[in-house]
Amino acid sequence: MKKNILILLFITLIGAQGINSNINSFKTNVVLRPSENNIEVIAFVEIFNRNLQFLKKDSNFESSYDLNISIISEDGSKIDEKSFSETIVVENFSQTVSRANPILITTSFKIPLQEFDVNFSLKDMDTKLTGKKQKKFTKKNLPSGKYSKIFDPIFVKNKKGSWEFGLNKYPISIKKVEVKDNILEFYQYFALDKGDYFLDISLVSDKKTVWNKSYEGETNKNYDYKFLQIPIENIDTSDLRVKIQVSQNGNVSSKSFPVEFRNDYLMLSSIKNVNVALEQMNYILNTEERKELRELKSSDKEKFFKKVWAKRDPDVTTKENELMIEYYKRVAFAEENFSRGTSGGWRSDMGMIYILFGRPDDISRSMNPQQSYNYETWYYFQINEEFRFVDDFGFGDYRLRTPFMY
Repeated sequence: MKKNILILLFITLIGAQGINSNINSFKTNVVLRPSENNIEVIAFVEIFNRNLQFLKKDSNFESSYDLNISIISEDGSKIDEKSFSETIVVENFSQTVSRANPILITTSFKIPLQEFDVNFSLKDMDTKLTGKKQKKFTKKNLPSGKYSKIFDPIFVKNKKGSWEFGLNKYPISIKKVEVKDNILEFYQYFALDKGDYFLDISLVSDKKTVWNKSYEGETNKNYDYKFLQIPIENIDTSDLRVKIQVSQNGNVSSKSFPVEFRNDYLMLSSIKNVNVALEQMNYILNTEERKELRELKSSDKEKFFKKVWAKRDPDVTTKENELMIEYYKRVAFAEENFSRGTSGGWRSDMGMIYILFGRPDDISRSMNPQQSYNYETWYYFQINEEFRFVDDFGFGDYRLRTPFMY
């Protein structure tokens, strides 16, 4: 039974790529920088073909969308908005589900410094389905400082084009920083009075300063910035912070920011540790892979992780391993929703079935307090299978009763 389930996992996971291919999985990012007497809100949107529904038209496939980006004040009133529409035409079906070469939309708004939300609404004009996302800017994540206003660092990666910053400098999330050739690149903006100032920038790792540079500057505006390229080779990036200090006329303002790096081999922010990620692969590693893993040194585990997932990549033409992404999304769901009883999260029986088969097509429950136990049955119509979980003692510790899988 277990061998058959492992085979079905790949059928259901590959078939379930549509879970990611929906209107809600477009990507957004928002960065702030100062302008004269205001702040500039710069919004970035990435729309993938697979976010939309394509229809066959003659020898091609077409899809249309409408994107709305609005700035909403703390009291709910609309400050500004912009809309974008486009019809996409591709030549073959494989392009309609691609995650490569997304549509990139960049726009900016100038508003007074205040708390606000950025709302994104993407509508598929064929299905009429709408995906929504929101980025909130509260006092906690707005530029601050006792005398000078220090903005969040704007980290960038190399991407061909003009993106409101230097040529080929594309802003990325502070929680998914990428580096190339061990060089950390970011723009640091700060608002201050006109005239001379001093700027001190440090990298702090494990509470120790690992890099520092000071600048003397002068500005004829009420703001300025520096573009930083910092070498990070041999620096521990697991607990890294950027510390900014601005001094002007004897007044000092400072602020620090945590930096979270994106691991290219993991690709998912939900995965923090390769040892845990490998342990969570327990349901799909084969006998040979388990034996190899047991004999590995710790330093070789990242290489092993890459190798085993590369073998399971359903589409090598894309940058992302869709199977791996779906698998760990299910692990994260199991950790959040099945962490109860003596064996919770992904290790639980419910977690195991959800990871292997995904969301059930239907669920039936019995919660009758007069019964000696509660049960829950998950139905999967596509594979003609059902799984019954029983809570023998009423504490939410559901165990798989049928079918027997071990």
